[in-house]
Amino acid sequence: MNIETLNEIQKLIDSKIEEGLTLEYKRVLSGNKEIAKDIAAFANTDGGTIVYGVVAKDKVPMGIDWIKDTGVEERIQNVAMTAVHPIVESIKIICLPSPGNELEAIYIAKVPKSFAAPHMANNIYYRRRGSVSAPMDDIEVKSAIFGSGRTAALRFEISQNLNLASETRELVERVKFISPDTRKGVALIPFQADAWRSVVASGLLSSLHSEVAERLVQAYRLIHEVNSLMEWLKFDREPIVHTPVEPSSATHGTYVPSIIVERLPRLESLLREIAQQLA
Repeated sequence: MNIETLNEIQKLIDSKIEEGLTLEYKRVLSGNKEIAKDIAAFANTDGGTIVYGVVAKDKVPMGIDWIKDTGVEERIQNVAMTAVHPIVESIKIICLPSPGNELEAIYIAKVPKSFAAPHMANNIYYRRRGSVSAPMDDIEVKSAIFGSGRTAALRFEISQNLNLASETRELVERVKFISPDTRKGVALIPFQADAWRSVVASGLLSSLHSEVAERLVQAYRLIHEVNSLMEWLKFDREPIVHTPVEPSSATHGTYVPSIIVERLPRLESLLREIAQQLA
């Protein structure tokens, strides 16, 4: 939300734009602890705008109440630098003086979403919940501490594995219908698991909701099984195995790539569910 002029402030009031996840109105410049709490909450969530000098009732802006304090910009920046840990960088403060009195103004604090989250204020981690700055729960703190980069890497890995599963299935479906005596060996690309191993090693798995964690375990168990079968194909061994677990013919055994393909629909389904839950 781009709010940088008095006209835009007046539009918020006239249109009755309510406070929300990325917008908050403050009638006065509150104490440093409150300022720090709001800055940390916005930085830990999606960033946002705090407007000092606008009266709100039930989240709806009612009018302007000019801030008469001096040194407001310096005070907000100082709080961000000293009372929020780690420091929230790149906060932008905009001063909009009153047309009738240059000693009065509205102040706008634009807080960016932080890649250094989570930020603590008053020894508490906060985030935005609707229009309120509220303490983060245990899972949210753990996820923020361990997981911002790893979760992004895991989402990317899952998307790559989904594409690979589709391409692998299409390839094997074409190859397996070729007569065995003219069929050439296939070398399949193994599925990625580096991000998953990083998540497990970091302890992030325990910070995820149980449903997501369970599906991740199921999906990567399948990936481990499929990758192990792919390893078999790398050693110039016959791509036919005799196994009571996968009986297709007592005489001819089972074509290994076909075993792999049988696992892929379930794997793709799990990966799609996980991708939606991690979005």
